Amino acid sequence: MNPFVATAGAGALVYAAVTVPRNAMKARAKRAEAKAKAPLTIDPAKYGLVPASKLDTGRAGPDPEADAVVAAARAGDWRRAAAYLADAGRDWDLRWYRLGHIVEAAAEDDAWLRAWRAERPGDPDAALVHADRLVALAGRARGAKRAAYTTSEQFQGFHRFLAEALTACREAARLAAPEDPTPWVAQIAIAYGQGWSHEDFRLLWTQIVLRDPHHFGAHVAALQYWCAKWRGSKELMFGFAERAAASAPRGSLLPALRLYAIFEHDHQEPESAVYREPFVAAAVDATLDAVAQVPAGHHRLPTARHLLADALFRTKRHAEAVEQFTAIGGCVGSVPWSYFGDPVKEFVHARTNTFVAWERAGRPAPSLGGFL
Repeated sequence: MNPFVATAGAGALVYAAVTVPRNAMKARAKRAEAKAKAPLTIDPAKYGLVPASKLDTGRAGPDPEADAVVAAARAGDWRRAAAYLADAGRDWDLRWYRLGHIVEAAAEDDAWLRAWRAERPGDPDAALVHADRLVALAGRARGAKRAAYTTSEQFQGFHRFLAEALTACREAARLAAPEDPTPWVAQIAIAYGQGWSHEDFRLLWTQIVLRDPHHFGAHVAALQYWCAKWRGSKELMFGFAERAAASAPRGSLLPALRLYAIFEHDHQEPESAVYREPFVAAAVDATLDAVAQVPAGHHRLPTARHLLADALFRTKRHAEAVEQFTAIGGCVGSVPWSYFGDPVKEFVHARTNTFVAWERAGRPAPSLGGFL
């Protein structure tokens, strides 16, 4: 054999022996890197979950009755809307919740509301819907972007509607039953939109808590006033949330206000790493306990579950988060997801990573027990 050929052949074998495994290792590393960068996915059907394409961003939870009332109002049937609001009785937070659904229809087309007011000119409920509709129109006129990206024309429309809304709210308060806090709750958004002083806001708040000291919707709205992006600060917001949660009676979902404040702070200052703070675990546990006490059909339960699911995911309590995501179902129209431009994307990201982490841990049971 030609010695040069033999030498070349041996060299090729040595090269192959070294290079092929090295290339194989590089290929495996590249595949692993690509896999790590690829978004995690799960099969929703495997867990009985609603797929992303069918998630509803319009509601925090399913409410067929509210949907039927809104549809009837849009079709011109104001009597059904009037009955729906009146049937809330003296459950003031339920009244506020139902008002929100009715106003949703009135903000798009108020022909049916004008018919209601024409037939019943002194009806306090019709006056209330009119007042809160103006607040909703103010929000639409301004838009959801930060001030730097909002035009002067948008601000002008915003303040014009707020001024009209304040007059309308005071008229609704004059017509309403003296014990009804709803016309006062409707003024909270006006207060932070117009920049009321802390003293003036506290006077408004006094009118509300004298009538209903544990009104969930009022507290959620007031939290916005006290947060840093509106008229308060981190300290004022957290203080307000803590007092409300600590004084809440058994059966109230107000402990969830702590999670709302935690999320609000993290959203404004993500570098703060607030979810690593020790007090977050206690806030989550208190909200879990509150959720376990309310009936399955409670109108505020979906909102509390959304806040819980997010907080449990962020604090890596995946077994408990699985329970909340399972209970949430297919509606994602709630804080925290509604803070983002693509709520479905945010929700699916948290849900998917929760279930993947739970599977990798061997599907552990929740540490505090659960509803499933």
